[in-house]
Amino acid sequence: MLGLRPETKNIKSPTVLDIFCGAGGMSLGFQNAGCEILGGIDKNPHAIRTHHRNFPNCQLMRDAQSIESITDLSKLGFVPGEIDILIGGPPCQVFSVVGKGKMKSLGKHIESDARNFLYEEFIRVVQYYKPLFFVIENVNYLLNHWIFSTLIKDLKNGLIKKNSDYPGYNLSHQILTASDYGVPQIRKRLFIVGRRKDTNLTFEFPDANTSSPVSVGEAIGDLPELEPVSLPLKRKSTAPKQIDFPKAYNFSPKSEYQELMRIESDDMVMNHICRSHNDQDLHIFNIMPQGGKYKNIPNELKRYSDKSFEDKYKRLEWDKPSWTLTAHMQKDCLAYIHPTQIRSISVREAARLQSFPDHFVFDAPMTRMFELVGNSVPPLLAEAIARPIVKQVQAYYEAQAERG
Repeated sequence: MLGLRPETKNIKSPTVLDIFCGAGGMSLGFQNAGCEILGGIDKNPHAIRTHHRNFPNCQLMRDAQSIESITDLSKLGFVPGEIDILIGGPPCQVFSVVGKGKMKSLGKHIESDARNFLYEEFIRVVQYYKPLFFVIENVNYLLNHWIFSTLIKDLKNGLIKKNSDYPGYNLSHQILTASDYGVPQIRKRLFIVGRRKDTNLTFEFPDANTSSPVSVGEAIGDLPELEPVSLPLKRKSTAPKQIDFPKAYNFSPKSEYQELMRIESDDMVMNHICRSHNDQDLHIFNIMPQGGKYKNIPNELKRYSDKSFEDKYKRLEWDKPSWTLTAHMQKDCLAYIHPTQIRSISVREAARLQSFPDHFVFDAPMTRMFELVGNSVPPLLAEAIARPIVKQVQAYYEAQAERG
């Protein structure tokens, strides 16, 4: 079963460096597949603090910083050949449908936005460490973005530089749906996997499991019930501060997925806190059916145009996977209303829908926790990609050992 760490006695654990690491969803997936996570780099201080909390044995334990600011990669403390696998998800806002719409509304030129070219930092690190494999994750819309062909060419051959010692990489890319790999969420993401040309390494994307996907209820049904937190309707009112403290599970696991999420956790769960909402919103939540949308609520309760905000309110369905979680949850969670309780989902419930186990604790203010969860790679999806890579890397070193 995905999520259970394999036995790796007497077999080298492939080493991994995660740049643009976020909270560590990809790191966790690769760790569970048998890798040693050497470090994570990100400029978001909440992300790097969360990553370091959950991967305390990382050799790279330093202040939050972006990879762009590290001009001398030798200062990271690793030498070329020490990193087997480089993973990361360069920021994707300008590639997404929402991001492109926002850029245009602000009158900004997408083609000149520096975030389009952060992948060049990834290539710079590849060129320095020459890993056997690399994995990039991004939104599926990148496949149709004008920069995709340039990205692929640069990943294969490196950036155009004199005396470049870029080893060159064979590439595979595919859009995967998270629910096909045990994640209770219909989330499509593009993965690009590179393997060094001077090796005989191979890679095939894992087969999808198209049987019944894990539902929202199977994912979160054992978590403690929460009372809705009411917020005055006045615009300038201050939301009550949510205090994150351990909460006791109310129920024993009722599904295989819940059992998986509770591995390595004790009888208490952290991050199970949710947003405050005004009484009008809570009333709307109460009358909405599962799967209901903003356009379906009574007209007298609408405060926005249902043409512009068709999905502003949306209630999850107990017996189906969630739709895609996004970082917009940091603004509000109105598109993720709990299917049976009168509130939006908690951070822990969002983490469960991303396949983060309960022992993985997000170390940030609540709004930033939601941002970290929404931006994450689902660990189970990352693990599915990591497993065939781990086998190839281990076979590579075994063959080298046999040759002496």
